[in-house]
Amino acid sequence: METLREFSEIHIEQGEPVHPKEYENALFFDSVFDDLRGLTLKDCDLNRSRFVTADVEKALGFTLTLNCHSFGGVEYSPLLFDLLLYLLTITKGNDAKRHELKKLLGPRWAALNRLLPSID
Repeated sequence: METLREFSEIHIEQGEPVHPKEYENALFFDSVFDDLRGLTLKDCDLNRSRFVTADVEKALGFTLTLNCHSFGGVEYSPLLFDLLLYLLTITKGNDAKRHELKKLLGPRWAALNRLLPSID
C-alpha cells in the first residue's frame, strides 16, 4: 500500500511533547498540548489534537505553520482561539473586519492588549 505522506516522526495519543521542542513534518494524532513556550510545529499534521493552554505565558513563543493540517480537526482552547483573533486585529488593512473582530472579542481584546508585548 502506498502512503500519501511520509512523516519524520509519529506521535499518537501523546501528552506534552518534551524533546525536541522543534518538530518538522511530524504527525501528532489525538495529542494534547498545553505549555507551548518555545515549541515549533512546522508543517506538522495535528489531526484530532487538542490545545488546552489557558495561561498567556504558556502561549508565548509558539510557532505554528498556517495550513489545513494545523487547523482541520484540531481543538484550540478559548485562550488560543482568542489570541489568534487578537493577532488578526493588530494587522493593517481590512479595517472593517478587524473592527468586527475587536467587537467579537469584547473586553477580552483590551485584556490581551495589556498583557501582550507592544509591537509599535
